[in-house]
Amino acid sequence: MIVKDEEALLARCLNSIKPIADEIIIVDTGSTDRTKEVAQEYTHLIFDYKWSNDFAAARNESIRHATGKWILVMDADEYLSLDDYNEWNHFLDKEIPVEDLAYTLPIINFTGEKEFQDEITTSPVTRLFPNYKGIFFERPIHEQLTRGSSKELFHKKLELNIYHTGYQEQRVVEKNKHERNMFIFNEMKKHQNMSEYDWFTLGNQYRYAKNEVEATECYERALKGTSSKVAWYPHCLIGLISLYYKQDRLHLSWKWTEDKLSLFKDYSEYYAIKGIHYETLGFFEQAISCYLKAISIAEERAANQKEFWLVDPMYSFETPVQQLISLYFRLNDNQQAIYWLSILLNKNNKHPRVLLRLIEWLCQNENENTIIEFLDQHFNVEKKSDVILIYKVSLALGRDQMASYYLSFLKDDDFLTNSDHIRIAMMKQDKKSWEKACTAVKKLSEGDKQQVWIQTTLGSLIWNDNGFLNREYFGEDEDIQNLNLLISQFIKGEKIDDSQMLKEYSGSLFLIAKQLFTIKNYELFDSFVQAVKSAELINMLANYFYGLNLIETAMNYYSVLLAERQLDATSLENLAFYHLNHGYINDAKEFLKELVEVQPKVRHLYYFLISSSEQDEKKLYVDKFISEFPDFLDISFVNEFIHQETYT
Repeated sequence: MIVKDEEALLARCLNSIKPIADEIIIVDTGSTDRTKEVAQEYTHLIFDYKWSNDFAAARNESIRHATGKWILVMDADEYLSLDDYNEWNHFLDKEIPVEDLAYTLPIINFTGEKEFQDEITTSPVTRLFPNYKGIFFERPIHEQLTRGSSKELFHKKLELNIYHTGYQEQRVVEKNKHERNMFIFNEMKKHQNMSEYDWFTLGNQYRYAKNEVEATECYERALKGTSSKVAWYPHCLIGLISLYYKQDRLHLSWKWTEDKLSLFKDYSEYYAIKGIHYETLGFFEQAISCYLKAISIAEERAANQKEFWLVDPMYSFETPVQQLISLYFRLNDNQQAIYWLSILLNKNNKHPRVLLRLIEWLCQNENENTIIEFLDQHFNVEKKSDVILIYKVSLALGRDQMASYYLSFLKDDDFLTNSDHIRIAMMKQDKKSWEKACTAVKKLSEGDKQQVWIQTTLGSLIWNDNGFLNREYFGEDEDIQNLNLLISQFIKGEKIDDSQMLKEYSGSLFLIAKQLFTIKNYELFDSFVQAVKSAELINMLANYFYGLNLIETAMNYYSVLLAERQLDATSLENLAFYHLNHGYINDAKEFLKELVEVQPKVRHLYYFLISSSEQDEKKLYVDKFISEFPDFLDISFVNEFIHQETYT
């Protein structure tokens, strides 16, 4: 290892490596914190090295001291999993060292703000190699192993994971990695010392810094003339495809998918990315087929004990399943949407957003006993973390029966937040407990402020008491003060005439209205909506009810908006697909026409508009599509569709 100022994470790394390492060698490049003190608890092989802006030189200094049969290189923000020790030991005992062979391992990167978040990517890095075979590092940054310019080094993929949290946002800020890395890259470019691999890693650096134009150019340079067999090639390729897609250059993202990513048809990524292209342009049937293929390939590879992803495990299951759920809901195939939500939950029952969405839908379409039976099949009520998760979701959805059922399995309530205590009292219609919970709050973080405000506001509305709206813990928040003014006017029975303010705060007013509906206080919900209504609020409510399959309620709101010609883009699209899905083609077409007039860049609607129009209208919308997206004619399936619709 080479380290500098890593006291926060070094112990985790060394604890994870200690069970399989015969010796731990650490080269310190100038720490000013307790890094070396931490290291001394694990090894006496600690060496000082003056940093020279050259990672390869520092790495080579570290391996110079190694006496073992094998060398594994780690960073302080990486660690091994306890579950993998047997596989590590089995490999190291049985494998015979070969002088021209090094081993590429998947690095599992947690890239969100916190480790438990779902932002996970993988990248292949060659980190394991035999000692005394003349293998060493080169390149000042994102260093690579070599045997020298005249000797070839081969790479073999292993399924032994290393876990990495170095690019979590907090760590990037702490370490200033971007500035340090860019300095080294700039020095390399100044001396024209950039290989294809260096352009790839520089592209990654720009991508982390949100500089997508520079990242795209780097990936393009990296792929020019590079063999598809090198380990980093598919990572660079999918990175470039993703950037083209994000920049709305779909003709290029599709070209690279079909021309280059098709070399990796044995993996899910190819089909998942194709599916995203089909879905983006309205070819839903083809998209569904691709997503199902992506899932089946991953399942087949896993069953045969093969690595089931090429670059990112998300493409093998979660991404295609999430897309299927979205598509099936859009197509009003609720049975399939709920089926895939259940499958997703079964795969990862710690996914709060999935659980919330599934239970919210079920609560409007099933009774609570049926939902509890369903949840008991997916969760262990003897496991505290499971029960807390479902209890929190029950609170969020205002389901008192479910909340009481799961609370009975918990011995204490020390996990409850200020917002939770206020909500519980409000749900139980216990004003004294609600007042006590509101009074108990002394200070709020920015993250808690909105939730506490919502629960305080709900109680104020239910008990027609605005005394708790302007609590000191909300501080001088101007938005909350303005909202409290509107809520106080409603509680006092005053007419609210400020249409601009109602429009500006429609999102927050929607959250209050939604909660009133969730806790089944329908009378108060109706009067509140009537008092604070705006076109923005009514559109939000209509689309919310539509998403919950409360079609009759949604249509009542849509009718009001339609009469006043105030349907927003989401409402127009929901109505268009509802009518399409139920065979009312002419009605659907009218909504599609209006939406395309308002938002001509809505790419996926042209497929439906063109295919459902009469021949004389087809040309009009084909021309409009070509005018808006001339480059998309280079996409093979789009070109084929246009040709078929125009000349058939």
